Amino acid sequence: MDTIRIKCKKHGILCEAVPFAYEGSEFTKDFDLTATFFARNVSKSFVSEYMRISWKTVGRCISRAREDLDPDLNRRLDGLVNIGIDEL
Repeated sequence: MDTIRIKCKKHGILCEAVPFAYEGSEFTKDFDLTATFFARNVSKSFVSEYMRISWKTVGRCISRAREDLDPDLNRRLDGLVNIGIDEL
């Protein structure tokens, strides 16, 4: 599948949006979501080395995927009744 590229005098080179990538991303949605999943469970340094991307790119993957994973941050704690706190 080839995407359409145009060269605009005002905006430079523009690429057609595709359904399998977030806007402005050089990666597929699956890649961004995989990097985000790993980052939730291990360090960003490990994710960076494992996925062969820079540490800053891991953060950008997380930022792009956040909207799909948690679209409304204000409702994250709705229905929360108790929080357990350990003395340690």
